[in-house]
Amino acid sequence: MHTGGSREVGLGVVLALQALIMFILVPLAAMHVFSPLLLDISRMALAAAAVMLLARSRLVSAAITATFMVSVVLSLSFQSSSAAQTLALERCAALTAFDLAIAWAVATVAFGQGRVSAYRVMGAVILYLSIALVFANAYRACALLLNSAFAGPAANGADFLNHTLYFSLSTLTTTGYGDITPVHPLVRSLANLEAVIGQLFPATLLARLVTLHAAGEAPRP
Repeated sequence: MHTGGSREVGLGVVLALQALIMFILVPLAAMHVFSPLLLDISRMALAAAAVMLLARSRLVSAAITATFMVSVVLSLSFQSSSAAQTLALERCAALTAFDLAIAWAVATVAFGQGRVSAYRVMGAVILYLSIALVFANAYRACALLLNSAFAGPAANGADFLNHTLYFSLSTLTTTGYGDITPVHPLVRSLANLEAVIGQLFPATLLARLVTLHAAGEAPRP
């Protein structure tokens, strides 16, 4: 059983691993430095590590670890499958499940009882980045299932699925470089939703935690 202090320190570890995957491993995979399968395994391993570091229940930790191992085996076995679209959709579903597992494990610690520490603020940052990951998976699914879901030079290449995280982060932060634009009404609706969340999350929830940390107070239910 983890103590409250060690679980909060785990937030810092998870944030470092998540930043490593999103901002270093993802670009390297897009450059074909290593197989995308290794990236998928890294993300699933991050989710397993997050739950093991943060979850209070050893049973939950064991279940997540077992799920991780099964997912790795399935990913390896599907590499020989000829149904490429089905494989890609199954990978999206698996990665979304693990991203949500990270968010759940982090939220239970970041917004639990007790004084707001710097580690809890890190937890809110993890949740913010997790939003980008979940929406990136949704954009991948849309690109696979919908005709002409996106437009732009970067949306026409064979490696477009590697650019969905870039598009998601640009939308979440409302940067909007314009090299990839949503065309399908459903994709536009998703992009609008992500942009709204991207504005409200740091302006309300994250700012509240930072304020409580500066004041040395505990979050109120």
